[in-house]
Order: sequence, then structure tokens, then C-alpha cells
Amino acid sequence: MSLLEAFILGLIQGISEFLPISSSGHLSIAGRLMGMDPEADSLLSFNILLHVATLAAVFIVYRKDIWEMIKAFFSMCGDLFTGKGLKLKEYTYRRLIVMLIIATIPATVAAFLFGDIIENPALWQIGTFLIITAVLLFISEKLAGGNTQLEKMSYKQALGTGCFQALGTLPGISRSGSTIVGGLFCKLDKKTAVRFSFLMSIPAILGALLLDVKDMMSTNTALPGILPVFVGMITAAVSGYLSIKFLLRLVEKSKLSYFSYYCIAAGVFAIVLNFTI
Repeated sequence: MSLLEAFILGLIQGISEFLPISSSGHLSIAGRLMGMDPEADSLLSFNILLHVATLAAVFIVYRKDIWEMIKAFFSMCGDLFTGKGLKLKEYTYRRLIVMLIIATIPATVAAFLFGDIIENPALWQIGTFLIITAVLLFISEKLAGGNTQLEKMSYKQALGTGCFQALGTLPGISRSGSTIVGGLFCKLDKKTAVRFSFLMSIPAILGALLLDVKDMMSTNTALPGILPVFVGMITAAVSGYLSIKFLLRLVEKSKLSYFSYYCIAAGVFAIVLNFTI
């Protein structure tokens, strides 16, 4: 893998992981356009490291929330061992941890159900799902959302948003786009929908990483080289951080539908490409 290819893939991962245009779909399309084997072990391991880099971007942007959840987790464990109970009603971040677990369940089930499509999608499937993403983004403009903030969020709303994240496991359907739409559908306010969406990405990405790393270790997969890995990861982390900041501003202005036009064009392109290569 050349440095230019590593830079391009890192940039695509960082931008498309958080903007509502589907990272898995774009990485698959880009890899095939550059003549890469989508099932090559070295490419799969490289993509794993790119996900680690974008996860780092989430940790940077939401470092305060993550730090509070870490403290809440250990204090909750301490109370459980001393028989004091979970005390979820009294502590917001303890409730948030439980809600993130609940929201992750539908995506975990979907990953097992749609495993073959997720691991090796055809271009026409990616294109179709990109067009579905466009429809979801159009719908988001019609949803006013609600006024529920994170402190008042219910477990039912967490589960509902998690069901939309299950859609995001399909290559071509944006995880961030589907979960933000899901949050608005479940009457979260816009800032909370985006905040919860990105916090949901932490267990989702970590879970996928654990499975991929397990497969990589069992097959003794080689990496494409230290320098390409470094370039790709730095590019993914920086572009991911900027993408999160950019999306936060767009959601406040209700401009997500702009991405729907792009997703339609990208979807049609992928479908056409499926029958020409």
C-alpha cells in the first residue's frame, strides 16, 4: 500500500465515519476503484486501525462525558459490591452507561443476522443502502424532534435509537445518520440526538474491533507497513475530529438533507460500477 492510498483511505474513513454518508460503503467503493481486494487480510487489518483512529476522535470531542462515565462505572461497581445498589435514578452517567448498553443490543443482533452482507457486500447492495440513507436524511428534515435532553432520556428512547443503529450495520447505511434520525424520531432534542449518537459509536466500534482483531490474530494477518499505517491513522483521526465538529453545526441548522443528494449520487454510482467492473 502506497502512502497516497493510505492517506486517501484514512481521509475517507475519518470523514465518512461521522458524516451521514457511510464509512463502510465508501471504503469498499474506494478500495475497489484503487484495485484493492476487499477481502485481502492486509486491507482488513488496515481498516481496523483506521477505526481505532476515528474512535480516538470521539474520545477527544466527548472526553468530559467519557471521563464521567468511567468514574460512574467504578463508583457503580463499588456500590454493587457494598450492597448499595445501582442508584440509576440518582446518577445521570450511571443511567447513561445502562442506556448505551441497551442501545447496543439491536446492532449486536443485526451483526449476527446480516454477517455475510456486512463482511463482503456487493457494490449494488452498497449503492442500494446509500439510497436508503438518503431517504432517512430526507425524513430527518421533516422531524422536529422533541425536547428530551440526556438527563431525562428514557430506556425506551435508548432502545428505539438503538434499533436505528441496527440499520447502520448494513454497508451503505450511515450509522451516524440512522442514529440521529432515530433519536429525533424518539423525541430527543437535536443536540442530545447527536451526542447520544456519537456516544453510541463507542461500544459499537469497540465491539466490531474486538471481533476483527480476534480474526486478525487467528490468521496472523500482516499489516501493510508502519509508515502507511501511521499516515492513515493520523489522517483518519484528524479528519474524524473535524467531521464531528462540522456535523454538530449542521444538525443545529437542520442541514442534514444536503447529504441526501450526495448519497443518492454515490448510490447510483456504486450500482453502475457494480455492472461495469
